[in-house]
Amino acid sequence: MTDGRPPGDGGPGFIRALGLGDVVLMNIVAVVGLRWIARGARTGPASVTLWVLACVAFFVPLAAAVAELASRYPDQGGVYAWVRRAFGAGHGFICGWCLWVNNLFYFPSLLLFGAENAIAIGGDRWQWLATSRLYAVAFVLAGIWIAAVVNVVGLRTGKWLQNAGSAGVWIPAGLLIACGAVALARFGSATPFTSESMVPHGALLDTIGLWSAMCFAFSGFEITSFIGQEVRDPQRTIPRGVIIAGVATTIFYIAGSVSVLVAVPVSSLRELSGITDAVRLVAGRVGITGLGALTGGLLALNALAGTTSWTAGSARVPFAAGVDEALPRSFGRLHPRYRTPHVALIVQALAASAVFLASLVFTVAGRTTSLQEAYDILVNLTILIYFVPYLYLFAALVRLRPAGPAQPIEIRIPGGTPGLWVVAAVGFAATAVALALTFVPPPGSNALTFEVSLVVQAVVMIGTGLMFYVARGRKRI
Repeated sequence: MTDGRPPGDGGPGFIRALGLGDVVLMNIVAVVGLRWIARGARTGPASVTLWVLACVAFFVPLAAAVAELASRYPDQGGVYAWVRRAFGAGHGFICGWCLWVNNLFYFPSLLLFGAENAIAIGGDRWQWLATSRLYAVAFVLAGIWIAAVVNVVGLRTGKWLQNAGSAGVWIPAGLLIACGAVALARFGSATPFTSESMVPHGALLDTIGLWSAMCFAFSGFEITSFIGQEVRDPQRTIPRGVIIAGVATTIFYIAGSVSVLVAVPVSSLRELSGITDAVRLVAGRVGITGLGALTGGLLALNALAGTTSWTAGSARVPFAAGVDEALPRSFGRLHPRYRTPHVALIVQALAASAVFLASLVFTVAGRTTSLQEAYDILVNLTILIYFVPYLYLFAALVRLRPAGPAQPIEIRIPGGTPGLWVVAAVGFAATAVALALTFVPPPGSNALTFEVSLVVQAVVMIGTGLMFYVARGRKRI
């Protein structure tokens, strides 16, 4: 009698449900974010230069590191497992804790973006919802728990929502690029592109400060390495999926930024609904109605699908820590029917809900925190905490390179040891700079409130992890 898996497939407990197409689409849904285009385009033509810099300095080293490590160690737990192998259980726990905790900020910020864009479905009649805290809370909490339930049922069911969510990326992207082309042909570029304008200038710190978000827009290609035991032929499938999805993502970001700047003046863009606004404005100029509503609805779907994808990947981190007994053993349990880490998924949903609600009431000046302010804090905390494991990742890349020739199933960074060190050094430096830039307050924000919120919440979250580790009987890192 078997458990429904082909002989030798998936190891004990897990079902290998994901192929190359699923891996590519999961990466696209989880990584690509139109909201980063809207944020980056605020710098004008200089955003194109910053996208290229983020791609070369951050994405290329990241993709190379993930491809090599995933081909050699397709472990359940991904980056957590690699860092643990390289530096020991203590550093692995810190890495895994950050990989998990950052999602408690990421899920609400992504769903807030979805909530804002969903308003476009109802046109002017629904615009009052843009300032409704009750609407935002209901949308975000519903999204968090839908993602949790779908993933408890399992990836064989959940992957269909994730795959469908790719439509929420590429259809709006296609509409955006088409609108940009139409605007250029019929009205000319709304933004002049010159060699001078493509160099960051003006309020330089504000402009450069956005680069951390651009780097973050390329992050996440390690998501399928978290669930290596649920991917068919992971040594080949994961690296190929990263490369294919990465090329598509790079082209998308550059083309999207150019299209936005050609179609719409920078002053017309809003942070949370910028892409929907851009499509609606251009479509209105050529007499087409309904495209804004379609774009907003698809972006809302993509926000839910992206949350579902990251819920699937991130919950495997506390699951792996539970198996290692760095967290309570219950985190390492699989559902008796669905064979999914249901305890980790439920606890994660509870924690994300609590963090989101706390972000709406946290204040330094004694006034109510606006949705935009809560969004800014959630985004920068996501980047800050998420980039700590990337520092570990590039260090582990050097530490784990074995002596001798590569194995047949192994992918190695070209150039031998010098090539390895260049990739690791560039990736580490870019990550460190991007991490530091998260402390630059967004334009128009209250600097004191921003800095206090960022530092206090980051210290509390990371400190809680360290206390948890010590309480579990681990005396040193």
